[in-house]
Amino acid sequence: MNADYYYGISKIYFKRVLFNIIKIANLNRSNEIILDYGCGSKELGKILKNQKVLNYDINPNYTDHDDYKKLKFDIVILNHVLMYMEDEEILSMFRNVKKINPKCKFVIGIGKEGFINKLAAILALNFKAHKGTKNNYKNQLSLIKSKMNIIDVKKNIFFMTDVFYTSFKD
Repeated sequence: MNADYYYGISKIYFKRVLFNIIKIANLNRSNEIILDYGCGSKELGKILKNQKVLNYDINPNYTDHDDYKKLKFDIVILNHVLMYMEDEEILSMFRNVKKINPKCKFVIGIGKEGFINKLAAILALNFKAHKGTKNNYKNQLSLIKSKMNIIDVKKNIFFMTDVFYTSFKD
């Protein structure tokens, strides 16, 4: 799967999502160590040059670390990642992160995969968009709410993505 969505018309959308992720958690003014889980082409680290960003991806062509469970971090970014994971994979990752840092926060971008998303993918000539999706918006949100407290939400970025700032439930 090509992890570089930051070209052409798609770049506008994905950059807007990233800037909302940064804003909701105040990442550009933070000394926290950030785990960009599913980092792809490492755009978050390129934007946050002065912050400590750990780039992790299951694709060895993109990752800087073999195992996120061996890292120490304060906040996890999951931008359009949960959709490619089965329920148990998501819950297992949440459990693993909680063992590493029970006070860890998350910023989670979820694409709605609705009509506008599909139309935008066609207009961007990205005919492989959403290929490999294993989890829909509603289910991703349900899993998040089952384990997390929602601190803040940025809804309807271009009517296609919601961003959730969360922390673990006690």
